[in-house]
Amino acid sequence: MQICITRSSRYAYSETFIRDQIKEFSELAQVHSIHSGRFPEKDEDGNLLSPKVFWGIHKFVKLFTGRNNYFSNYGVKKYLQKKKIDVVLTNYGISAVHMVPVCKALNIPLLAIFHGHDATDRKLLQQYKNKYPRLFEYASYLIAVSEDIKTQLIKLGADPAKIEVVPCGVDSSKFKPQTNPTDEKSFISVGRFTPKKGPLHTIRAFYKVIQEEPNATLTMVGSKSGLCGKCEQLVAELGIEKSIHFTGVLGPDEISNLMSSSLGFIQHSITAPNGDTEGTPVSVMEASSSGLPIISTLHGGIKQAVVHGETGFLVEEQDEDAMAKYILQICKNPALAKEMGAKGRAHIQKNYEQKEQIRKLHRLAEKAIQRIN
Repeated sequence: MQICITRSSRYAYSETFIRDQIKEFSELAQVHSIHSGRFPEKDEDGNLLSPKVFWGIHKFVKLFTGRNNYFSNYGVKKYLQKKKIDVVLTNYGISAVHMVPVCKALNIPLLAIFHGHDATDRKLLQQYKNKYPRLFEYASYLIAVSEDIKTQLIKLGADPAKIEVVPCGVDSSKFKPQTNPTDEKSFISVGRFTPKKGPLHTIRAFYKVIQEEPNATLTMVGSKSGLCGKCEQLVAELGIEKSIHFTGVLGPDEISNLMSSSLGFIQHSITAPNGDTEGTPVSVMEASSSGLPIISTLHGGIKQAVVHGETGFLVEEQDEDAMAKYILQICKNPALAKEMGAKGRAHIQKNYEQKEQIRKLHRLAEKAIQRIN
């Protein structure tokens, strides 16, 4: 199988799951990858897909025709033909929209993965309301990373028979739980400082924890952009700079090490003001793989990734009091934290192991090729 996997960015730090997807798929098929932009502009080596003169014309024509026009389609078509691509797997529905004309012209099956914002962000949905129906019609399969995203795709008009739920998954072997309960009341949060991650709610909930457990600490990992400034300001206003630390972006090994030395993982995911929601957050699955109990919200795929009362605790969105209560429960009972963490790791290995999720996508790709042939 010759498969082309598209992604909007080549090295986005928050998209390790796509890099893992490409790596794992390479064990099952010949993988080619194109990237940069909603309609990919470059190949694996960073070369423009269309001749430079065509790309220059495209930049002008795009103002009137949109991303898909003769000059942009030309390069992507030539690439798919040259690599003898059998099937295209797109990350993000908005990118899949722009791959439809090319795949249709070449009679290549298309699988589209919806990760979250591409199915829920109201501005994007308005922008693509006349384009998604064409994608839903042509795509062989629509991949939702959570049950909630599947429900949303159906609301948008997708055929339920075409939708498959396949979370990104994690490689649990990369995350090692502690063998003994930690005496430190240290917690970790990993993710971009975006509204749907609810970092301000996390901080306010943790402030309540500190009033009862002054030695508790929270390490917040993520790029110092977005809401990070407001988060740092809130921490300063509350006078808890010694309790909550911001690390900026860290590598996968650094995050794994931090998780292995933490008592629990916190993430207060919410529906953002623009409607944006989570799919199934990779950081939550990674933390469970590390043997950490999860304190999070009844939101998106978290409802399936975390079993309330067994592998962690889930609260209603914006319920900071309930979140604080459960964090305190973990603080005061490290043995419970270890027990929940062990169950969480087993739950992830059974239901979210990365290799199995990739095999599911591979089987769908094979079916798509068989159908079109």
